[in-house]
Amino acid sequence: MRDWVLAHIPLTSSAVGFDLFLKIGKEVAAERVPRLQEVLAALPHPPEAVRAHLLEMKAAGLIVLLPDIDDAACQLLPTAALADLLEQYHAKFESLFIPRTGLREQQLLVCSADADLNALATSIYDHAYDLGWLYLHNFGAVCFLMASLIARVARFHGHQAELVSGYVDIDMGEQRFLLGAQGYALPGQVDGHAFCVIDGKLIVDFGLGNVRRGFRRNFFWGLACDVRQQGAEMGVIALPGGGKVSWKNDWSTPETQSQLAQHEAFAERYAREYMLHYQRLTLAVPLGAERAGLRHPSVDHPSRSGNSRSQ
Repeated sequence: MRDWVLAHIPLTSSAVGFDLFLKIGKEVAAERVPRLQEVLAALPHPPEAVRAHLLEMKAAGLIVLLPDIDDAACQLLPTAALADLLEQYHAKFESLFIPRTGLREQQLLVCSADADLNALATSIYDHAYDLGWLYLHNFGAVCFLMASLIARVARFHGHQAELVSGYVDIDMGEQRFLLGAQGYALPGQVDGHAFCVIDGKLIVDFGLGNVRRGFRRNFFWGLACDVRQQGAEMGVIALPGGGKVSWKNDWSTPETQSQLAQHEAFAERYAREYMLHYQRLTLAVPLGAERAGLRHPSVDHPSRSGNSRSQ
């Protein structure tokens, strides 16, 4: 990991620089504002060497010193540039020490010509999985809530996102399964299915639990593909081993708004949970930002039961 840091993170070739990067990253990950006096006390380096390196980081546009380095109450605020480096470090760390690749390949299929959106969908899936959203006993079969959550999360990561109401056609050749199509709802369910479209380009559907429940237990937990509107089909993805999945928007349930309203409070609550959990980088501020921008919202953590109907 050290070799990767030295190759990808500027100003880390010295022991002072390497330790400072890790210390600031640790504080940000813990949702704390790094403070000069605490950093000086924690690092095994002469204070003058640490101060000199902090000034180098400031000159490189990696941190903001508020009010200034000579003030006893000085705060070390990561800029957007350092936030990006911390995110790269976190992703590399996870890829080396969290063995999720094999499991994800069984659960998630993303086919997009846009490498950035491909990576975004994969990252959101990993985070949603870690938070437990994708399980059937949570939100995996509650498509309107799941689509609302994914839309909010995508916006949190700086993308445009909208919820689309339609249905899904799974064609396996000799077998076909319609998810959310008109007239297919079982007692206690409503017709319709919801999925998310990011930047008008990528369909993301992590609310496929009822396919696993009613069609194939080993079906994918999440699918994502490029938007390519052709007639009723908004997008199509080919499945390994044969078959295809189509998202269709030529019909949408009249229950769309009532379903969204039903899940609104829960979508807001769990989206805030996501943001708090993954906001380690939201402490980053542009140069010259005001101290007021450092506050974080408080959030309660509700139970996960009794909040939805399956579609």
